[in-house]
Amino acid sequence: MDGPLPLALLVGSLLFAAVVLVYVVLDRTPDWGLLGLAALLEAATLVLLVVAAVQVGDVDLSGGAVVTLFGYLVAGLVLLPLGFVWSLAERSRGATAVLLVAGLAQAFVVVRVMQVWPS
Repeated sequence: MDGPLPLALLVGSLLFAAVVLVYVVLDRTPDWGLLGLAALLEAATLVLLVVAAVQVGDVDLSGGAVVTLFGYLVAGLVLLPLGFVWSLAERSRGATAVLLVAGLAQAFVVVRVMQVWPS
């Protein structure tokens, strides 16, 4: 799981959060472009999950670290869809800010996955 994918996902998550911040400042609701960017992050998270599942047998992880690793990866798959459902249901500036929090949480999840994975 070493390589460019986790770093690209981290940068993408922070970029997503920055774009959402612009939406919040301009008082715009999420649109198809934002949804497309979130879909790319979801696809990258899913790829990261599959790569981790394939490579987990080749690394030395203690029992709790495996559960922690996959817990973070599954949480990463859930964050953005839940944020989008919330923001589309309420259609307010605060609900759009939920996507900002989801993007930052996604970045945090990727950082934690990189910390749990042995170098």
